[in-house]
Amino acid sequence: MILNFYILKRFLLGFLISLLVLVSIEIFFSFSSEMKYLNEGNYDFGIILKYIFLSIPRSIETMFPYSILIGALLSLGAMAADMEFVAMQSAGISVRKILTIVLLQTFFISTVFYFIVDSVVPKFSSEAESLRNTALKKQSYYNKNGTWFKNKDSFIKISEIYPDNTIKGISVYTYDNNQLSSVNYIQSAIFSNGKWSLQEIIKINLNEEPITKERISNMQSDELIDIKLIDIKTDKPYSLTLRDVVRNIEYLERNNLDASIQEKIFWDKILKPIATVLMLFLAMPYIFGRLRSTNTSKRIVIGLFIGIIFFIISSILPNLGLIIGIHPLISAILPLVVFAILGQFILRQQLESGLR
Repeated sequence: MILNFYILKRFLLGFLISLLVLVSIEIFFSFSSEMKYLNEGNYDFGIILKYIFLSIPRSIETMFPYSILIGALLSLGAMAADMEFVAMQSAGISVRKILTIVLLQTFFISTVFYFIVDSVVPKFSSEAESLRNTALKKQSYYNKNGTWFKNKDSFIKISEIYPDNTIKGISVYTYDNNQLSSVNYIQSAIFSNGKWSLQEIIKINLNEEPITKERISNMQSDELIDIKLIDIKTDKPYSLTLRDVVRNIEYLERNNLDASIQEKIFWDKILKPIATVLMLFLAMPYIFGRLRSTNTSKRIVIGLFIGIIFFIISSILPNLGLIIGIHPLISAILPLVVFAILGQFILRQQLESGLR
């Protein structure tokens, strides 16, 4: 028990120092990046500071796994350099036990951390993005070819989506028995109090002969598009809680829509603590073993390199899985399984080369 607390103390000290440094760097670069938009629209210095402040929780979440990796390697590296592990082994404590203690502590810290930030980060991030986009009068989602939605029997193309529930450049193609029955062009629409307020509508009815065309300056509608579809499309993963993601998946499945992106986000959130532990597991053996002949800094650099490579690859593969049609759960778990096997191989190799 004393050993557990001692390792935890050293581990937490390295982690907190690393987190402070990395978050400070992230804030500095974010602030520098935002300054180029100063006085654009209503984006003044005060709003920039507020945006940066609201973005701090997201910066902490982003830097957390890297802080765990760097903090653990620095702490354990210092302990290895001071021959503390040699003393522990002399007392009958194996390196495997030390690794197990650190990994269990990492899993506990990661699980608690991600549980807390799941409710904190989305709230602050959504407010920050809304504040920034509104001040800059910027779209919250943009695609030069428009963004397509399927809503009941209609296919809807939207050119511009803004954070205040305003959409512009809307084309609505409605089908009846698999035949195109009408096309509506809408200049802009604002969602408020459960209804859409439409401006400058052109309605083309293809079911009549001759085809009729009608212009309307403004009208109210509650059937243009479900606002939830727009929210699902425009909300970024870090602005969604786990509960939000589950609701989105249920909504999409009820409406026979593709929920694979939301399922990917769900499994990414669930597996984050395991991914963090695995990243550390891949790097930790290099603190010990056959690299004793090299200095501590070289061992730490090798461990950092392997851990960061894992984190990058494990972030890319699930997105690649979506493109080629692999189930989100499989594409999320497969990299973890592969790297877990690789970690076992690295650890065994270190053990065989003198790690006890």
